[in-house]
Amino acid sequence: MNPRTTVPMVFVVLVIWLVGAAVTRYSLEQMAYFAPIAVVVVGATVGLVLLWLKIIRESMRQRRARRSAA
Repeated sequence: MNPRTTVPMVFVVLVIWLVGAAVTRYSLEQMAYFAPIAVVVVGATVGLVLLWLKIIRESMRQRRARRSAA
């Protein structure tokens, strides 16, 4: 295990767990059961946002290239 990636990921999971418990008003024990699902949901959401940002940036880059070529 690489401590440079393990320590931040443990912190991220703890934040997701605590924020999830506060938002859903589950107890910390109940949220501990749902924490793996919450981590997957947060990861998928971040992944989708990054994908759409990449698509938008690439589209804008191609549009600029077409304008300068014409």
